[in-house]
Amino acid sequence: MISRIFLSLDDILFMHEQEIKTAGGEPSIRDLEAVKACIEAPKATFGGNFLLDLFGMAASYISCFVFRHPFVDGNKRTALASALTFLYLNGYEVNESYEEELADLVLSLVTKKQTKEGVAEFLRQNSFSL
Repeated sequence: MISRIFLSLDDILFMHEQEIKTAGGEPSIRDLEAVKACIEAPKATFGGNFLLDLFGMAASYISCFVFRHPFVDGNKRTALASALTFLYLNGYEVNESYEEELADLVLSLVTKKQTKEGVAEFLRQNSFSL
């Protein structure tokens, strides 16, 4: 099994705190167990192998935080920050072809114009190795 660096609960809570400080909103956690579930979702395995590739794992962070909505505010911002941080820790950065492209990607998932698999494919196609 390929080694991956995953995010911890402290990592996610710090990202959420920073997103709230930067852009505003209510800092409360609605459902801590849902936050923990989102941290575990990208790690899913079967027979000792990950079920998702690196970009699928990043998309899993996004979709889980967006749809479980564990924070009162800042779910989409935290979702994107977690995916980008996860990719960075694992040797990738994502290019935006225009400002706010990644925010638009998350919104397209929320409005069901994009699937989790589509998000993974976007990240795969627009990432470069560090």
